[in-house]
Amino acid sequence: MNRSELLSELKNEARYISNEDLSLARAAIMEAVENVPEPYKTIYSSDYFTFLYESFLRLKRHDQIQAEEEIDAMDYSSLLDSIKDKGTSPDKKRDALTRLTSLVLTYLVFIVKEPLHPVGMIFPGGMRITQKEPHYYCPAKDKQSETNISFCEFCICKDSSELE
Repeated sequence: MNRSELLSELKNEARYISNEDLSLARAAIMEAVENVPEPYKTIYSSDYFTFLYESFLRLKRHDQIQAEEEIDAMDYSSLLDSIKDKGTSPDKKRDALTRLTSLVLTYLVFIVKEPLHPVGMIFPGGMRITQKEPHYYCPAKDKQSETNISFCEFCICKDSSELE
């Protein structure tokens, strides 16, 4: 499958995400961080949901691919499997979040090739995701890439330590 075909598939699937699904996904994120101290609670809930939502809207408006290329089938399958493994739950909120996340993360990884968190997002310790053309850097990239709760392995970011 090439990038244009994937974009078309993602846009088609995006039509089935309703306003109720978006509300449920937001509620799932809010519940996931209810015990996180501020300011990270807001960063990881409202700010991150806003990023997901805005990326979802960009996906729906995206019309054409600038540079056509084939999607690596193994990488694509690995991302979808990882999302599914981390999101399995009979809970309607978690299901809505998994469906939204699968669209947005696939869009970010394979179509626009951008980080999975917004540039400027603050991580514990005050470090941020940064961009120094043409690369993106994340302070948690190498620290989270082997956990079972993140998607860092699929993110375009390099570790911030590479800036030094």
